[in-house]
Amino acid sequence: MLALRVLLTVALLFGAVPANAETKPSPTPKKSAPATKKPVIKKKPIKKKPVKKKAAKKKVRKTAKPFPIPKAVWPPKGFKLSNGIYYSSPKSEKELVELLTSKKALAADLMACKEFICTVIQVASEEKCSAWQFTSKVITYDGKPLGDLISLRKGSQGKIVATYFLISKEPLQNNSEINRIITTCIRGPVVGQIPSDEFIPVTPEVSKVETQNSPT
Repeated sequence: MLALRVLLTVALLFGAVPANAETKPSPTPKKSAPATKKPVIKKKPIKKKPVKKKAAKKKVRKTAKPFPIPKAVWPPKGFKLSNGIYYSSPKSEKELVELLTSKKALAADLMACKEFICTVIQVASEEKCSAWQFTSKVITYDGKPLGDLISLRKGSQGKIVATYFLISKEPLQNNSEINRIITTCIRGPVVGQIPSDEFIPVTPEVSKVETQNSPT
């Protein structure tokens, strides 16, 4: 009986619950929700833009810059003026050589001057000339006239100095020269071949002989 009471007392101390006490159910362990798998989002592969190759720059060869040609002085220095035409002749052999060096087109005319009588003249005009005409006299050194020379040369732009050789058909050995040059700037149509040199020799005058009738 004593053992039974002890057991009842122990049971009352540890297992008995008062009637007015609220019973709190022992918490039941909550079942954890099953872990949801996150959907795997597949990333679209990023397309790389093709790299455009820059066109190789062509190497431009540097060319030597031409020297600027100085503007011609107007009116030309050292020239004489007559009827709107400026004219001059080389004053020395050195000046003539400088002209020939700068103008290769005159080389053929220079060769002709080794055989025939010739001279050089430089001309310029305010306005453009279609052609240049030179009328001159060919004489011996003692002043005896040999003939007339009519020369036609190509024209030139206004305010530009042009250089021309006038060539006669008189042989160089005859010791003659060309002088009394009349220069004409032709501004209209040109009649005649360019270039040309026409030499007209002097016709000797025929002496008149008076004839008398013999008396009959």
